[in-house]
Amino acid sequence: MKTYRRILVTLPTDGRAETLLHRAAEQLAGSRAQLLVLQVLDTRSGIEPDGPAANLPREHMARRLPAAKQRLDLLLARHDLAWAEARIVCGEPNTVIGQCVRDWRPDLVVACASLWSRDYSLPSGRDSPDVLSVKCHGLFSRLGEALGHAAQGHA
Repeated sequence: MKTYRRILVTLPTDGRAETLLHRAAEQLAGSRAQLLVLQVLDTRSGIEPDGPAANLPREHMARRLPAAKQRLDLLLARHDLAWAEARIVCGEPNTVIGQCVRDWRPDLVVACASLWSRDYSLPSGRDSPDVLSVKCHGLFSRLGEALGHAAQGHA
């Protein structure tokens, strides 16, 4: 197995983070790698904030950041990765993730397979990171599977 020094994990905000963190922890395997966990809060949603906050740019995202950071810190602590660097960034995901890869220059990027098919404009050639695209199901599909198995058990 290849040893990685810098691993970037891009977490979706929809409940699929557990699988990605588990796979990233497998890649660490006792090495002294740096781990950056990145979560992007997408600013492209069509929901406008109401009240006085509607007049302030990015006020809605600024109010979401502390709670999102707390959830991310708890998630990392549950997986014994509290030592990892955690960042929550607001912006357009393709741009933010591509910029993070160019700036931080990881050896490995761990991402959800269904989200990684986008064009992130990654560096090419020798500076290109390895990509581990993990097939992970969303929270609702996992609930559906669990309910399906429970219903089969009672039949």
